[in-house]
Amino acid sequence: MINPPTGQPQAQTLVNNQNAGYVCRPVTSREEAVASQVDFLGPGTIMPDFSHGMIYFKRFNPNSGGAEFFDFSVQRPPQAQPQPQVASSAPAYDPREDIEGLRNEFSVLRGEMDEMKKAGQKRTGGKAAEQ
Repeated sequence: MINPPTGQPQAQTLVNNQNAGYVCRPVTSREEAVASQVDFLGPGTIMPDFSHGMIYFKRFNPNSGGAEFFDFSVQRPPQAQPQPQVASSAPAYDPREDIEGLRNEFSVLRGEMDEMKKAGQKRTGGKAAEQ
Protein backbone atom coordinates (compact mmCIF):
# COMPACT_ATOMS: atom_id res chain seq x y z
CA MET A 1 0.00 0.00 0.00
CA ILE A 2 1.40 3.36 -1.05
CA ASN A 3 0.84 6.26 1.28
CA PRO A 4 0.41 9.72 -0.22
CA PRO A 5 3.33 12.02 0.41
CA THR A 6 3.11 13.93 3.62
CA GLY A 7 2.80 17.68 3.54
CA GLN A 8 0.18 17.67 0.78
CA PRO A 9 -3.37 18.10 2.09
CA GLN A 10 -6.00 15.81 0.68
CA ALA A 11 -8.89 17.54 -1.06
CA GLN A 12 -12.19 17.06 0.70
CA THR A 13 -15.38 17.24 -1.27
CA LEU A 14 -18.35 18.74 0.55
CA VAL A 15 -21.73 17.69 -0.70
CA ASN A 16 -24.36 20.39 -0.43
CA ASN A 17 -27.89 19.26 -1.19
CA GLN A 18 -29.39 22.76 -0.92
CA ASN A 19 -29.85 24.80 -4.07
CA ALA A 20 -28.80 28.40 -3.81
CA GLY A 21 -31.47 29.63 -6.23
CA TYR A 22 -35.13 29.21 -7.01
CA VAL A 23 -36.57 25.87 -8.07
CA CYS A 24 -38.36 25.91 -11.42
CA ARG A 25 -41.03 23.27 -12.00
CA PRO A 26 -43.34 23.44 -15.04
CA VAL A 27 -47.02 22.72 -14.33
CA THR A 28 -50.10 22.21 -16.47
CA SER A 29 -52.73 23.98 -14.33
CA ARG A 30 -53.27 26.27 -11.36
CA GLU A 31 -54.58 23.38 -9.29
CA GLU A 32 -51.35 21.48 -9.81
CA ALA A 33 -49.34 24.51 -8.73
CA VAL A 34 -51.44 24.99 -5.58
CA ALA A 35 -51.09 21.31 -4.66
CA SER A 36 -47.31 21.22 -5.16
CA GLN A 37 -45.08 20.88 -2.12
CA VAL A 38 -42.86 23.75 -1.07
CA ASP A 39 -39.38 23.52 0.45
CA PHE A 40 -39.33 25.03 3.95
CA LEU A 41 -35.72 26.19 3.67
CA GLY A 42 -35.67 27.25 0.03
CA PRO A 43 -36.46 30.67 -1.42
CA GLY A 44 -39.50 29.38 -3.30
CA THR A 45 -40.66 27.53 -6.38
CA ILE A 46 -41.40 29.15 -9.73
CA MET A 47 -43.95 27.21 -11.76
CA PRO A 48 -44.56 28.28 -15.38
CA ASP A 49 -47.79 27.16 -17.03
CA PHE A 50 -47.08 27.65 -20.72
CA SER A 51 -50.42 26.38 -21.97
CA HIS A 52 -52.38 29.00 -20.01
CA GLY A 53 -49.84 31.84 -20.12
CA MET A 54 -49.40 31.94 -16.33
CA ILE A 55 -46.47 31.87 -13.93
CA TYR A 56 -47.05 30.73 -10.35
CA PHE A 57 -44.77 31.30 -7.37
CA LYS A 58 -45.06 29.45 -4.08
CA ARG A 59 -42.92 29.88 -0.95
CA PHE A 60 -43.00 29.08 2.74
CA ASN A 61 -43.57 32.03 5.09
CA PRO A 62 -41.91 31.27 8.44
CA ASN A 63 -43.75 34.15 10.14
CA SER A 64 -47.20 32.78 9.43
CA GLY A 65 -46.26 29.10 9.23
CA GLY A 66 -48.05 28.69 5.91
CA ALA A 67 -47.32 28.79 2.22
CA GLU A 68 -47.80 31.93 0.15
CA PHE A 69 -49.04 31.56 -3.41
CA PHE A 70 -48.73 34.19 -6.15
CA ASP A 71 -49.88 34.03 -9.76
CA PHE A 72 -48.75 36.19 -12.65
CA SER A 73 -50.15 36.34 -16.15
CA VAL A 74 -47.95 36.65 -19.19
CA GLN A 75 -49.06 39.62 -21.25
CA ARG A 76 -47.92 40.62 -24.67
CA PRO A 77 -46.42 44.11 -25.02
CA PRO A 78 -48.95 46.69 -26.21
CA GLN A 79 -48.88 47.19 -29.93
CA ALA A 80 -48.46 50.66 -31.31
CA GLN A 81 -51.78 52.38 -31.80
CA PRO A 82 -52.30 53.56 -35.38
CA GLN A 83 -51.86 57.32 -35.56
CA PRO A 84 -54.99 59.13 -36.72
CA GLN A 85 -54.68 60.53 -40.19
CA VAL A 86 -54.39 64.31 -40.28
CA ALA A 87 -56.94 65.84 -42.61
CA SER A 88 -55.29 66.60 -45.93
CA SER A 89 -57.13 69.93 -46.14
CA ALA A 90 -55.10 71.38 -43.26
CA PRO A 91 -52.01 73.17 -44.58
CA ALA A 92 -48.66 71.94 -43.36
CA TYR A 93 -46.56 74.29 -41.24
CA ASP A 94 -44.10 76.23 -43.35
CA PRO A 95 -41.38 78.04 -41.35
CA ARG A 96 -40.42 80.19 -44.34
CA GLU A 97 -43.33 82.55 -43.66
CA ASP A 98 -42.19 83.10 -40.07
CA ILE A 99 -38.58 83.64 -41.15
CA GLU A 100 -39.64 86.20 -43.75
CA GLY A 101 -41.72 88.02 -41.12
CA LEU A 102 -38.71 88.17 -38.78
CA ARG A 103 -36.54 89.54 -41.58
CA ASN A 104 -39.04 92.32 -42.23
CA GLU A 105 -39.23 93.24 -38.54
CA PHE A 106 -35.43 93.26 -38.32
CA SER A 107 -35.17 95.55 -41.33
CA VAL A 108 -37.67 97.99 -39.80
CA LEU A 109 -35.82 98.01 -36.47
CA ARG A 110 -32.47 98.51 -38.21
CA GLY A 111 -33.89 101.47 -40.11
CA GLU A 112 -35.21 103.02 -36.89
CA MET A 113 -31.81 102.51 -35.21
CA ASP A 114 -29.99 104.16 -38.11
CA GLU A 115 -32.37 107.15 -37.91
CA MET A 116 -31.69 107.49 -34.16
CA LYS A 117 -27.93 107.43 -34.79
CA LYS A 118 -28.25 110.19 -37.41
CA ALA A 119 -30.41 112.27 -35.09
CA GLY A 120 -27.88 111.83 -32.27
CA GLN A 121 -25.01 113.01 -34.49
CA LYS A 122 -26.90 116.16 -35.44
CA ARG A 123 -27.50 117.11 -31.77
CA THR A 124 -23.87 116.75 -30.69
CA GLY A 125 -22.78 119.46 -33.10
CA GLY A 126 -24.05 122.29 -30.79
CA LYS A 127 -22.36 124.23 -27.99
CA ALA A 128 -22.37 121.34 -25.55
CA ALA A 129 -20.22 119.23 -27.87
CA GLU A 130 -17.63 121.99 -28.25
CA GLN A 131 -16.88 122.33 -24.53
